[in-house]
Amino acid sequence: MLITANNIQVCYGKKIALNDFCFEMVQGETVAILGPNGSGKTTFFRLLLGLLKQKEGRIEIMDGLPGVRSSLAMIGATIEMPSLYGHLSAIENLQATSHRRCIEPSKHLADLVDEVGLSDVGKLPASKYSLGMRQRLALAQALIGEPELLILDEPANGLDPAGIRWFREWALNAPASRKLSILFSSHILNEAAQIANKVVLLKDGKDRFMGTLDELKGPNHQLRLVTSDIPRSQELLHSNGFKATIENNALLVDCEPEQSAAITRIIFESGYDLLECVRLDSTLEDRYFAIMGEAS
Repeated sequence: MLITANNIQVCYGKKIALNDFCFEMVQGETVAILGPNGSGKTTFFRLLLGLLKQKEGRIEIMDGLPGVRSSLAMIGATIEMPSLYGHLSAIENLQATSHRRCIEPSKHLADLVDEVGLSDVGKLPASKYSLGMRQRLALAQALIGEPELLILDEPANGLDPAGIRWFREWALNAPASRKLSILFSSHILNEAAQIANKVVLLKDGKDRFMGTLDELKGPNHQLRLVTSDIPRSQELLHSNGFKATIENNALLVDCEPEQSAAITRIIFESGYDLLECVRLDSTLEDRYFAIMGEAS
Protein backbone atom coordinates (compact mmCIF):
# COMPACT_ATOMS: atom_id res chain seq x y z
CA MET A 1 0.00 0.00 0.00
CA LEU A 2 1.38 3.40 -1.03
CA ILE A 3 -0.72 5.46 1.40
CA THR A 4 -3.02 4.47 4.25
CA ALA A 5 -4.84 6.93 6.48
CA ASN A 6 -7.15 5.73 9.23
CA ASN A 7 -9.59 7.80 11.30
CA ILE A 8 -7.76 11.08 10.77
CA GLN A 9 -8.91 14.14 12.67
CA VAL A 10 -7.43 17.62 12.32
CA CYS A 11 -8.73 20.76 14.00
CA TYR A 12 -7.91 24.43 13.54
CA GLY A 13 -9.14 25.81 16.83
CA LYS A 14 -12.82 24.86 17.00
CA LYS A 15 -13.04 24.15 13.27
CA ILE A 16 -12.72 20.49 12.29
CA ALA A 17 -10.75 20.31 9.04
CA LEU A 18 -10.71 16.50 8.73
CA ASN A 19 -13.18 14.36 10.61
CA ASP A 20 -12.57 10.59 10.88
CA PHE A 21 -11.08 10.63 7.38
CA CYS A 22 -9.87 7.33 5.86
CA PHE A 23 -7.92 6.86 2.65
CA GLU A 24 -6.03 4.16 0.73
CA MET A 25 -3.89 4.32 -2.40
CA VAL A 26 -1.86 1.63 -4.11
CA GLN A 27 1.13 1.96 -6.42
CA GLY A 28 0.35 2.93 -10.01
CA GLU A 29 -2.96 4.63 -9.29
CA THR A 30 -3.98 8.14 -10.28
CA VAL A 31 -6.33 9.36 -7.57
CA ALA A 32 -8.32 12.60 -7.51
CA ILE A 33 -9.64 14.14 -4.31
CA LEU A 34 -12.61 16.31 -5.22
CA GLY A 35 -14.41 18.78 -3.06
CA PRO A 36 -15.27 22.45 -2.59
CA ASN A 37 -12.86 24.97 -1.12
CA GLY A 38 -12.38 24.32 2.59
CA SER A 39 -13.28 20.64 2.36
CA GLY A 40 -9.91 19.47 3.73
CA LYS A 41 -7.97 18.59 0.57
CA THR A 42 -4.90 20.73 1.24
CA THR A 43 -4.94 19.79 4.93
CA PHE A 44 -4.66 16.12 3.97
CA PHE A 45 -1.75 16.81 1.63
CA ARG A 46 0.06 18.71 4.38
CA LEU A 47 -0.38 15.71 6.64
CA LEU A 48 1.11 13.38 4.05
CA LEU A 49 4.21 15.56 3.76
CA GLY A 50 4.70 15.91 7.51
CA LEU A 51 3.89 19.63 7.43
CA LEU A 52 1.00 19.13 9.83
CA LYS A 53 0.18 16.66 12.58
CA GLN A 54 -3.20 15.04 13.02
CA LYS A 55 -5.01 15.15 16.36
CA GLU A 56 -6.14 11.54 16.02
CA GLY A 57 -5.57 8.62 13.66
CA ARG A 58 -2.56 7.23 11.84
CA ILE A 59 -0.97 7.77 8.42
CA GLU A 60 1.61 5.65 6.61
CA ILE A 61 3.14 6.75 3.32
CA MET A 62 5.83 5.01 1.28
CA ASP A 63 6.21 2.40 4.06
CA GLY A 64 6.96 5.03 6.66
CA LEU A 65 5.54 7.91 8.65
CA PRO A 66 4.93 11.34 7.08
CA GLY A 67 7.91 13.68 7.05
CA VAL A 68 10.55 10.94 7.23
CA ARG A 69 13.52 11.82 5.00
CA SER A 70 13.60 8.41 3.30
CA SER A 71 9.94 8.75 2.32
CA LEU A 72 10.18 12.40 1.26
CA ALA A 73 13.02 11.50 -1.11
CA MET A 74 10.53 9.47 -3.16
CA ILE A 75 7.78 12.13 -3.19
CA GLY A 76 7.35 15.20 -5.38
CA ALA A 77 4.72 17.73 -4.36
CA THR A 78 3.14 21.11 -4.97
CA ILE A 79 1.03 22.61 -2.19
CA GLU A 80 -1.17 25.66 -2.74
CA MET A 81 0.55 28.49 -4.66
CA PRO A 82 3.87 27.60 -6.33
CA SER A 83 6.91 28.86 -4.40
CA LEU A 84 9.34 30.37 -6.91
CA TYR A 85 12.18 32.87 -6.95
CA GLY A 86 10.86 35.69 -9.09
CA HIS A 87 14.26 36.92 -10.24
CA LEU A 88 15.42 33.48 -11.40
CA SER A 89 14.73 31.72 -14.70
CA ALA A 90 13.05 28.33 -14.97
CA ILE A 91 16.36 26.44 -15.01
CA GLU A 92 17.72 28.53 -12.13
CA ASN A 93 14.61 27.85 -10.07
CA LEU A 94 15.03 24.13 -10.69
CA GLN A 95 18.68 24.33 -9.72
CA ALA A 96 17.72 26.07 -6.47
CA THR A 97 15.12 23.40 -5.77
CA SER A 98 17.69 20.67 -6.43
CA HIS A 99 20.10 22.31 -3.99
CA ARG A 100 17.37 22.71 -1.35
CA ARG A 101 16.43 19.04 -1.67
CA CYS A 102 20.07 17.90 -1.74
CA ILE A 103 19.70 16.49 -5.26
CA GLU A 104 22.65 16.92 -7.60
CA PRO A 105 21.65 19.25 -10.49
CA SER A 106 22.03 17.72 -13.92
CA LYS A 107 21.35 18.28 -17.58
CA HIS A 108 17.96 16.65 -17.00
CA LEU A 109 16.68 19.95 -15.60
CA ALA A 110 16.54 21.32 -19.15
CA ASP A 111 14.54 18.24 -20.13
CA LEU A 112 12.07 19.02 -17.35
CA VAL A 113 11.62 22.58 -18.60
CA ASP A 114 10.87 21.15 -22.04
CA GLU A 115 8.55 18.48 -20.63
CA VAL A 116 6.30 21.04 -18.96
CA GLY A 117 6.20 23.23 -22.06
CA LEU A 118 8.30 26.19 -20.89
CA SER A 119 11.19 26.01 -23.35
CA ASP A 120 10.12 29.18 -25.15
CA VAL A 121 10.06 31.23 -21.93
CA GLY A 122 12.63 29.30 -19.91
CA LYS A 123 15.11 32.18 -19.82
CA LEU A 124 12.60 34.73 -18.54
CA PRO A 125 12.51 35.48 -14.80
CA ALA A 126 9.64 33.70 -13.05
CA SER A 127 8.20 37.09 -12.05
CA LYS A 128 7.15 37.45 -15.70
CA TYR A 129 5.23 34.17 -15.68
CA SER A 130 1.46 33.88 -15.66
CA LEU A 131 -0.18 31.71 -13.00
CA GLY A 132 -0.49 28.87 -15.50
CA MET A 133 3.21 29.08 -16.36
CA ARG A 134 4.07 29.09 -12.65
CA GLN A 135 1.98 25.95 -12.25
CA ARG A 136 3.96 24.26 -15.01
CA LEU A 137 7.25 25.22 -13.39
CA ALA A 138 5.99 23.97 -10.03
CA LEU A 139 5.26 20.62 -11.67
CA ALA A 140 8.82 20.52 -13.02
CA GLN A 141 10.08 21.23 -9.50
CA ALA A 142 8.04 18.31 -8.16
CA LEU A 143 9.53 15.97 -10.78
CA ILE A 144 13.14 16.62 -9.75
CA GLY A 145 14.75 13.42 -8.50
CA GLU A 146 12.41 11.03 -10.35
CA PRO A 147 9.81 10.66 -7.55
CA GLU A 148 7.63 7.57 -7.27
CA LEU A 149 4.66 9.51 -5.88
CA LEU A 150 3.45 12.91 -7.05
CA ILE A 151 1.14 14.98 -4.81
CA LEU A 152 -0.38 17.94 -6.66
CA ASP A 153 -2.67 20.51 -5.06
CA GLU A 154 -5.05 21.91 -7.71
CA PRO A 155 -2.54 21.45 -10.58
CA ALA A 156 -4.93 22.84 -13.22
CA ASN A 157 -5.48 26.09 -11.32
CA GLY A 158 -4.61 29.03 -13.57
CA LEU A 159 -4.16 26.96 -16.71
CA ASP A 160 -5.93 28.12 -19.87
CA PRO A 161 -7.93 25.55 -21.91
CA ALA A 162 -4.83 24.55 -23.88
CA GLY A 163 -2.88 24.17 -20.64
CA ILE A 164 -5.60 22.04 -19.08
CA ARG A 165 -5.59 19.79 -22.13
CA TRP A 166 -1.79 19.57 -21.97
CA PHE A 167 -1.87 18.61 -18.28
CA ARG A 168 -4.55 15.98 -18.90
CA GLU A 169 -2.48 14.32 -21.61
CA TRP A 170 0.67 14.52 -19.48
CA ALA A 171 -1.07 12.99 -16.45
CA LEU A 172 -2.50 10.16 -18.53
CA ASN A 173 0.92 9.21 -19.89
CA ALA A 174 3.18 9.91 -16.91
CA PRO A 175 2.25 6.89 -14.72
CA ALA A 176 3.52 4.49 -17.39
CA SER A 177 6.40 6.54 -18.79
CA ARG A 178 7.72 7.59 -15.38
CA LYS A 179 6.50 4.64 -13.26
CA LEU A 180 4.66 7.23 -11.23
CA SER A 181 1.64 7.31 -8.94
CA ILE A 182 -0.31 10.57 -8.86
CA LEU A 183 -2.51 12.00 -6.11
CA PHE A 184 -4.09 15.35 -6.97
CA SER A 185 -6.88 17.59 -5.77
CA SER A 186 -9.42 19.42 -7.87
CA HIS A 187 -12.83 21.01 -7.78
CA ILE A 188 -13.42 20.42 -11.51
CA LEU A 189 -15.28 17.10 -11.66
CA ASN A 190 -15.32 16.45 -15.40
CA GLU A 191 -11.64 17.26 -15.86
CA ALA A 192 -10.54 15.07 -12.95
CA ALA A 193 -12.71 12.23 -14.25
CA GLN A 194 -10.73 12.16 -17.49
CA ILE A 195 -7.46 11.62 -15.61
CA ALA A 196 -8.13 9.64 -12.44
CA ASN A 197 -8.93 5.95 -12.13
CA LYS A 198 -10.08 6.43 -8.53
CA VAL A 199 -11.84 9.38 -6.89
CA VAL A 200 -12.51 10.56 -3.37
CA LEU A 201 -15.32 13.01 -2.64
CA LEU A 202 -14.53 15.15 0.38
CA LYS A 203 -16.83 17.63 2.07
CA ASP A 204 -16.59 19.29 5.48
CA GLY A 205 -13.63 17.07 6.30
CA LYS A 206 -15.48 13.79 5.73
CA ASP A 207 -15.06 11.35 2.87
CA ARG A 208 -18.46 11.00 1.20
CA PHE A 209 -17.27 8.52 -1.43
CA MET A 210 -14.15 6.57 -2.38
CA GLY A 211 -14.00 4.26 -5.38
CA THR A 212 -13.53 3.90 -9.10
CA LEU A 213 -15.17 6.13 -11.67
CA ASP A 214 -17.53 3.33 -12.68
CA GLU A 215 -18.60 2.99 -9.06
CA LEU A 216 -19.16 6.74 -8.85
CA LYS A 217 -21.17 6.80 -12.06
CA GLY A 218 -23.38 4.00 -10.79
CA PRO A 219 -26.11 2.50 -12.96
CA ASN A 220 -27.37 4.29 -16.05
CA HIS A 221 -30.97 3.98 -14.86
CA GLN A 222 -32.45 4.55 -11.43
CA LEU A 223 -35.79 5.23 -9.85
CA ARG A 224 -36.03 7.79 -7.07
CA LEU A 225 -38.82 6.73 -4.74
CA VAL A 226 -40.30 8.41 -1.69
CA THR A 227 -42.61 6.14 0.29
CA SER A 228 -44.45 6.29 3.60
CA ASP A 229 -41.85 3.94 5.12
CA ILE A 230 -38.52 4.22 3.37
CA PRO A 231 -36.46 1.72 5.47
CA ARG A 232 -39.06 -1.05 5.15
CA SER A 233 -39.57 -0.29 1.46
CA GLN A 234 -35.82 -0.75 1.03
CA GLU A 235 -35.94 -4.14 2.75
CA LEU A 236 -38.90 -5.14 0.59
CA LEU A 237 -37.11 -4.24 -2.64
CA HIS A 238 -33.96 -6.05 -1.49
CA SER A 239 -36.01 -9.20 -0.85
CA ASN A 240 -37.29 -8.94 -4.45
CA GLY A 241 -33.77 -8.76 -5.86
CA PHE A 242 -33.42 -4.99 -6.38
CA LYS A 243 -30.52 -2.89 -5.11
CA ALA A 244 -31.90 0.12 -3.26
CA THR A 245 -29.98 2.74 -1.31
CA ILE A 246 -31.22 5.57 0.88
CA GLU A 247 -29.98 9.05 -0.02
CA ASN A 248 -31.46 12.37 1.11
CA ASN A 249 -34.66 10.81 2.47
CA ALA A 250 -35.42 8.88 -0.71
CA LEU A 251 -34.79 5.45 -2.19
CA LEU A 252 -32.55 5.15 -5.23
CA VAL A 253 -33.31 1.87 -6.96
CA ASP A 254 -31.01 0.44 -9.64
CA CYS A 255 -33.07 -1.00 -12.48
CA GLU A 256 -33.59 -1.37 -16.18
CA PRO A 257 -36.18 0.98 -17.74
CA GLU A 258 -38.66 -1.86 -18.28
CA GLN A 259 -38.54 -2.81 -14.58
CA SER A 260 -40.10 0.44 -13.36
CA ALA A 261 -43.67 -0.89 -13.40
CA ALA A 262 -42.71 -4.00 -11.41
CA ILE A 263 -40.97 -1.88 -8.75
CA THR A 264 -43.90 0.48 -8.25
CA ARG A 265 -46.29 -2.52 -8.14
CA ILE A 266 -44.21 -4.07 -5.33
CA ILE A 267 -44.56 -0.87 -3.31
CA PHE A 268 -48.32 -0.56 -3.93
CA GLU A 269 -49.04 -4.20 -3.08
CA SER A 270 -47.05 -3.89 0.16
CA GLY A 271 -49.50 -1.30 1.46
CA TYR A 272 -46.96 1.52 1.63
CA ASP A 273 -47.89 4.84 0.07
CA LEU A 274 -45.82 5.86 -2.95
CA LEU A 275 -45.38 9.61 -2.55
CA GLU A 276 -42.91 10.21 -5.35
CA CYS A 277 -41.51 8.25 -8.28
CA VAL A 278 -39.01 9.82 -10.67
CA ARG A 279 -36.86 8.11 -13.28
CA LEU A 280 -33.23 9.21 -13.17
CA ASP A 281 -30.86 8.82 -16.09
CA SER A 282 -27.98 10.06 -14.00
CA THR A 283 -24.83 11.72 -15.25
CA LEU A 284 -21.54 11.81 -13.38
CA GLU A 285 -22.39 15.33 -12.28
CA ASP A 286 -25.78 14.19 -10.98
CA ARG A 287 -24.13 11.49 -8.89
CA TYR A 288 -21.63 13.98 -7.52
CA PHE A 289 -24.31 16.38 -6.36
CA ALA A 290 -26.45 13.57 -4.95
CA ILE A 291 -23.57 12.21 -2.87
CA MET A 292 -22.34 15.63 -1.77
CA GLY A 293 -25.85 16.78 -0.90
CA GLU A 294 -25.63 19.94 -2.99
CA ALA A 295 -28.03 21.57 -5.39
CA SER A 296 -26.96 21.19 -9.02
